Amino acid sequence: MAQPPTKGHETILLVEDEPAIRELMARRLTRLGYTVLIAPTGRHALDVAEQHIGPIHLLLADVVMPRMDGFTLDAKLSASLPELKVLFITGESGSSVSVRGGLKESGRPFLLKPFTPDELELKIREVLDTPTD
Repeated sequence: MAQPPTKGHETILLVEDEPAIRELMARRLTRLGYTVLIAPTGRHALDVAEQHIGPIHLLLADVVMPRMDGFTLDAKLSASLPELKVLFITGESGSSVSVRGGLKESGRPFLLKPFTPDELELKIREVLDTPTD
């Protein structure tokens, strides 16, 4: 059985275009102690990141979003925030060759929707606690 994760203290940029999912995840992460920056789109996430003072430890982003997908957002943010860790979330990997290929090519960790709050919590902690190369 997995150890319960430690209480969060890092800053997470949550990018999810589905309002109900975004709200549920933000509420859970805030309760766990994380500072949560919220954006409904990739473009908005770039603005939020630019205006945020202080580090952003994790990009938690949906892969499939209108106008800017999670992979493009990752590339743009990682160029200016090289220490940024990334966790993708998607419900599309089974039906989309481009999403499956993008996840494999990115080498980034991901969670498939639907996931439980506990699975999200554990995966975030795992990604944040993994040392960077």
